[in-house]
Amino acid sequence: MAERKKPRTFKVGHTTMSGDDVKGWQQDVKKLFKSMGIDCPIKDDGTYGQATRGFTASLCRAFGLESAERAMADGVTPELRIKLRNKRLSAVERNRYNAKDRVDYRKGLRDRWNTHVHAPTRGVITDDWGFHPGVHDGVDIVTRVEQPLFAICKAKVIDVRDEGWWGLGKPKDPKVAAKGDGIIQLKTLEGVGPIVKGYHIGYGHAEKACVAEGDTVEAGQPLGMTGMANAWHIHFMVNNGKTKKGIGDRDPRPIIDFCNKHG
Repeated sequence: MAERKKPRTFKVGHTTMSGDDVKGWQQDVKKLFKSMGIDCPIKDDGTYGQATRGFTASLCRAFGLESAERAMADGVTPELRIKLRNKRLSAVERNRYNAKDRVDYRKGLRDRWNTHVHAPTRGVITDDWGFHPGVHDGVDIVTRVEQPLFAICKAKVIDVRDEGWWGLGKPKDPKVAAKGDGIIQLKTLEGVGPIVKGYHIGYGHAEKACVAEGDTVEAGQPLGMTGMANAWHIHFMVNNGKTKKGIGDRDPRPIIDFCNKHG
């Protein structure tokens, strides 16, 4: 008869801990948060590091334990995992769970983790040139040189072109135009905040696409890079989903601000 392994205490140290027991705990953490209506973004990769430690500490606080520091002073012990997994809270911990500060804490986690959005790009210098109907159909997000582009939410890639999009103001020199003549368009598959399911999101001047038409992408998934069109930037557009021309029919500012705040 095989000898049963003694449950381990998870700790962050010089040697990285990994294994099926870690993966099982990561899955438990996700389920326990889900029971509170919180979509924890923990990855069940079977490696115990700072991320899993941090999510466990958040779980301790969310459940009403006195403090994560005290609960995890000796690491994430088998006893602590059993306590949380089976929700074996004392009367004091139940009262603490229902206290306003813990209710507010869980609400804060929901607001942060349940939005499933991401900023459209990084390294932003300015985005002052905005939506002006009949003149400018999007917002120019000016960045440092070649910044990555990200999906703002779960979406389907409906258009990837490395040339031919840039119309008005396109340079005559084809070599110059080629640095910012592409576009990537997404069709949103979910609604969150000001994002409506079915919207078309356009990243004008997008270059070096790493996605293809038909791909389904999640919030934060890389799409490509900002292109050079007088400055390194994207022309960010939104329309109602009835055209794939790469144009905007509404001000994308509320979506940009929401994604920058929550993503």
